[in-house]
Amino acid sequence: MKGNIIPVQAKTPISVSIQLEKAGLRFKLVSAEKLFPWNTPPSTLKKWLSDQSIQVRSIQLVSVELITELFLLLPYEFDSPLYRNGFLQKALGESALDGHEVHEQPVDFAQGNLLFLIPSVWKDFLSMTFPLAHINYAHILGNELAKTKAYIYPRIQLHVFEKSALVILIQQGKLHLANVFPYESPTELAFYLHSIREAFAIQWNVETIQLSGPEKSNPQLITNLIELDIPIESM
Repeated sequence: MKGNIIPVQAKTPISVSIQLEKAGLRFKLVSAEKLFPWNTPPSTLKKWLSDQSIQVRSIQLVSVELITELFLLLPYEFDSPLYRNGFLQKALGESALDGHEVHEQPVDFAQGNLLFLIPSVWKDFLSMTFPLAHINYAHILGNELAKTKAYIYPRIQLHVFEKSALVILIQQGKLHLANVFPYESPTELAFYLHSIREAFAIQWNVETIQLSGPEKSNPQLITNLIELDIPIESM
């Protein structure tokens, strides 16, 4: 007599996406988005995830995106594990590696490897918060360039967050600029963008600047930038 065979359905792996920046951890779930300062107790994070019907012990994958200025884009032809630390120290400062770990991300569009630093305390915090999950690290610059097309006309990708702006300039199908710029006021940010326009002789319009990031929905910032002749669409 044959027994009944009960089909077992494989569980869908539960994953979460997090952005890390100086201000803290930003969860980007389908159901909600929230920024937690770095001094937030893990229990508070777990309670919030539980409110979103996600149990920490069931999370199998955490996709982490760094939004920091500590990075270096090295062309493939110059990249060598033997000299990486030296390149990073020259570009970011002799003490830049202290308390940080180096990660790499290939960027085929720029024909190079993106080296970026992660504070060890950030990694330790995530490891303790998600002990059963596999954690993947990437940098927003590498992720944005992976989505970039070879635009002929100038295209500025502007990601604005917590008094910082990631600026990527593509022109004639090539990457000309990739930088994270801290700013204290809309005037300072506008000055930086106008400096890019002048340096690269850009004739820009409302299609030139592609705005993204948490501050994209800040009406005061948008209004101020428009008043300072930055061609972005009003909200």
